[in-house]
Amino acid sequence: MLCKHCGLPLKDAQERGEYKSCPHCSQKNNEHIFYPKSIFGWTEKRVTPNNPAGIQSWCTRCRGNDSGPYSDGIKCSEV
Repeated sequence: MLCKHCGLPLKDAQERGEYKSCPHCSQKNNEHIFYPKSIFGWTEKRVTPNNPAGIQSWCTRCRGNDSGPYSDGIKCSEV
């Protein structure tokens, strides 16, 4: 599935400055949904050349209860 605004795959997280999209929230909304990077969490197990900081792909809330997108998310069309 592609984002209805930017046309990029919803399954791939996108970054815009200090914001990152949650693939799970994005796929449920048909548009990238961005949150501050601070709500994703980091782990050494996710460190790769493409992800040197080890940031998690899904937001903390989706990893916990699977019910995003959340009202504090910013749509791709609003970034």
